[in-house]
Amino acid sequence: MIRDDLMYAVHNLRYRKLRSWLTIIGIVIGIAAIVALMHLGAGLENAVREQFEKMGINSIRVVPKGFTGPGSTVEALTTKDVDVIESIPGVDYAEGILNSRQEIKFGNEVVYNNIIGSPVGKSDKVFADLDLEFESGQRYGKGEYNSVVIGNYVAHEMFKKEVKQRGSLTIGGKKFKVAGVLKKTGLELDKQIYMPLQSLRELTGEDEKVTGIRVQIKKGEDIKVIAKKIESKLKRSRDDEAFQVFTPEQLLTQIGSILDIIRFILAGIAAISLVVGGIGIMNAMYTSVKERTREIGVMKAVGATNYDVAMMFVVESGLIGMVGGVIGVVIGLAMAFSVEGIAAQLGFALISIKADVEVIVFALVFAFVVGMLSGFMPAIRAAKMVPVEALRYE
Repeated sequence: MIRDDLMYAVHNLRYRKLRSWLTIIGIVIGIAAIVALMHLGAGLENAVREQFEKMGINSIRVVPKGFTGPGSTVEALTTKDVDVIESIPGVDYAEGILNSRQEIKFGNEVVYNNIIGSPVGKSDKVFADLDLEFESGQRYGKGEYNSVVIGNYVAHEMFKKEVKQRGSLTIGGKKFKVAGVLKKTGLELDKQIYMPLQSLRELTGEDEKVTGIRVQIKKGEDIKVIAKKIESKLKRSRDDEAFQVFTPEQLLTQIGSILDIIRFILAGIAAISLVVGGIGIMNAMYTSVKERTREIGVMKAVGATNYDVAMMFVVESGLIGMVGGVIGVVIGLAMAFSVEGIAAQLGFALISIKADVEVIVFALVFAFVVGMLSGFMPAIRAAKMVPVEALRYE
């Protein structure tokens, strides 16, 4: 019987093509939005995890409390804090980092970009621990205070002409030689410019300040234990709690919570459009019931039960939902991968899309259920028709 209902539903969808497609479009929009937004949210989380894995799972971050990025005016950390952390057993080294957004000139072009200042004496360990490999050149060494290392995007895409190793950039009004170009990572690291900490301090006028401290722990040490020791010792040394200590796990948990909220809100917005699509199906099915009143009367007169009549409309509405779901999934995936491609072209390696089978199955089932539920009330109305009255309907 279900097979007959399905074939009958297909026939009716073909017979009323324009109405069917207009109804299906509502479901397509809702499902496409859900699939695209869910994949983009997951893609953003994947990219963040890749970033942290690249930055090292055995490293701890110490930042001022309330720090929101370069330009933040909260109370800063200092080189004294770096020395205090390095004295803790289990710490391999601590690297004080200074971030500053600077004007960069290359030829006739001017851009603004983030500059990372890190200690010259620790640059070999830092680049090795971050697994940063060179496409050409090498890191800056001791005494090379007028040298910088640039990310792959800076070298090949930031300017109209390529910035080559041994070339020069004017940063903050001062000329710097490009000591090395890093290999492409596909992450935000590609957009960074690294220079000696002392050189960046001269550009910014900062003396002892650092905007963050990256702590590399020794192999075999418990990262949570070391993090607690850092927090305890800094509290005693600074006599305040104006700092935050983060392990990679804590950072990922916090970011994951934020992304979950964003995904929930976006999915809610998309669900509203799906509800609108469901109302469209309900409206179309009510119209269909009215148009087929005499047909329903004939069916009941020759022996069709209320269940048979109801199932005919429920299957048809479910089919509309399923067709809309399939098309919506395809469009949603295409949208998500397109956004990833466009972002990569623009140099924003913040999205890493992977097709999620669970999301796809959920979207298809959800579309089918919405379709069936939307057709339920019209189906009940059709089933309750009295054969004699239905046959008299003009």
